[in-house]
Amino acid sequence: MAFAQPLNVPDAIPRHAQPIPRDTVIPLPLRRVLLQVTLPRKSEDELRAQLRALFHSPVGGYVAGTKVVRDKVNVHFYIAPEDLDSTMHTLIVTLPQAMIGPVERRRVTINAH
Repeated sequence: MAFAQPLNVPDAIPRHAQPIPRDTVIPLPLRRVLLQVTLPRKSEDELRAQLRALFHSPVGGYVAGTKVVRDKVNVHFYIAPEDLDSTMHTLIVTLPQAMIGPVERRRVTINAH
């Protein structure tokens, strides 16, 4: 059995390390696209079922907002451009009666304050 002996090893990180200034980091704006989808509103129960299916699908996390307009509901998605193909496929499979509208480029800026 060996006895514990103190080792004289210098610390890997100096004890008085200066903090890294964070004001030199330039945040890049996130590129997103706004996808507008319109759901027909035949009845309240059918609309609730469509929205429930949408929110429980893999693209439910991309929903940025919904707006009821007369006999339809507009759903807005903010997605990354590289996710557009999979989002479209999921929407077609999940809600085949939905009308997929235009795609607009958006820049999302995040305040670090």
